[in-house]
Amino acid sequence: MSDLVFARLSLWPALLALPLVAALLWALFDRSRRAAQRYGAPSPDAVSSPLGRSSVLTLLLGLGVVCWMDPRLGQEQVVVERRGLDLILCLDTSRSMLARDLEPSRLQRALLDVRAVLPELQGGDRAGLVVFAGQARLWIPLTHDLDSFRGLLDEVDTDVVKQGGTDVAAALRKALELTDPDGVRTTAVLLLTDGEDLAGAGRQAAGELRERGLTVHAVGYGSALGSKITVQEGGQQAFLRDQDGAEVVSRMDSESLRAVAAATGGEFLRAESTVLPLVELHRKRLLPMQKRSYDAGEQQGLQPRYQWVLLPLLTLLLWEIVRSGGRRR
Repeated sequence: MSDLVFARLSLWPALLALPLVAALLWALFDRSRRAAQRYGAPSPDAVSSPLGRSSVLTLLLGLGVVCWMDPRLGQEQVVVERRGLDLILCLDTSRSMLARDLEPSRLQRALLDVRAVLPELQGGDRAGLVVFAGQARLWIPLTHDLDSFRGLLDEVDTDVVKQGGTDVAAALRKALELTDPDGVRTTAVLLLTDGEDLAGAGRQAAGELRERGLTVHAVGYGSALGSKITVQEGGQQAFLRDQDGAEVVSRMDSESLRAVAAATGGEFLRAESTVLPLVELHRKRLLPMQKRSYDAGEQQGLQPRYQWVLLPLLTLLLWEIVRSGGRRR
């Protein structure tokens, strides 16, 4: 048999206040007794002494605190049903995400936002990651292991997808492939990109997800004014140039992202105007979502023993009520 433990052990300091409570109650009852002797008529009913009344009430309060602390002793089989959401993140890793209109860059800011939302996930939630540029690639399958998720997230850069471009539709369709057909109501897709949908099929793919019951929320990285793209050439930093030799300026396409989100009933946020956009989306839109049920089973748990304290508490309370029932006030 295991040792006696308390589920709410942090409440024990309340027991230290019981002597003070007893003293205050005794002073109150003693004052009432002396006042009755001085000004009142003698009572034929037996009345407990101030010490007795204060002791009983203090004991009742003490038993109530111990009961509230939830004592537990012994093992029992507990039925456990885990519930959670599936969160699929689609992260743009194209070279336009190297632009530095967000510090330290669009891609690094997006990675920081992903890391910030992971502690918000609950025990039953799963997270998966799709990376995309000119094509989409499953980087992290849906998993409960968020520590491994963080480790694989550290390896993400603009080289994980070799084909250049920004194919938003490919990312959304890859997320659709990752979704359990029976779990669409408990799945959310987060699209993290600068919105430069060069293939131009993002809205059509969003419609396909809407038909399957999925919601896409989009977070846009970058500014409307745009920024040059910093790349490494020959060990030195340089600005990316197009085929004509002109420096490329990348701008966030907020209208495209807003249209993708709206097509599925999702929400669009600008990263430059929100401190933690993924955390905000999680608290505002994901937490209220229906949770899926999985892995129902049994596990060992400590058996509650609050009844051992509750029974004498109720007995003493009932005795005190009956004993004082005929007392004149």
